Amino acid sequence: MKNYEKVKLRDIASFTFGFHTSKIESQGIIYLQARNFNENGSYLNNVDKYIELNENKDDVLLKDGDVLFVGKGMRFFAYTYKQEIGEAVASSIFYIIKTNREALLPEYLACILNHSKSHNYFNSIGAGSSIPSIRKSELADFEINLPSLQVQHKIVEMYDLHNKEIQLLEQLKEKKQVRFNQLINEITK
Repeated sequence: MKNYEKVKLRDIASFTFGFHTSKIESQGIIYLQARNFNENGSYLNNVDKYIELNENKDDVLLKDGDVLFVGKGMRFFAYTYKQEIGEAVASSIFYIIKTNREALLPEYLACILNHSKSHNYFNSIGAGSSIPSIRKSELADFEINLPSLQVQHKIVEMYDLHNKEIQLLEQLKEKKQVRFNQLINEITK
């Protein structure tokens, strides 16, 4: 007996596209681009593009819990926006997904979208062009297993711990490489 139901994303979420602009500023509202995230969809805090918004600000500003999903390019990933990074707008490379939070946690959706099985799916439907892209209808048809909110919370907690462990291992690897280089430099003086 399964403890989840299989649903199409369109049945529990809505989709819009990110904001397109060529008017970039040196300060203002954060303009999020794919380069502001690592391959796992973690925010890198390396923003160097900003925009000014005068009118219709609320229409394009991200809301806490919006899921950004890269729909074009060589790597697909998802990120759950948190207001703590500051007021932000997503560039047009992103789909902005708003979930029905009574059924689907945004963080759970990002976890599922970042899974290798999902990447394989998106790579297969985006194949055949020089720059792979996912159509809105293809994203809407994406099926996910939807367990209870309690189980979703537990999966998100595990996912967060897994990502923290990966970050710590990367830091350890970098420190070991620096130490090894120092040792070799001392020996070869």
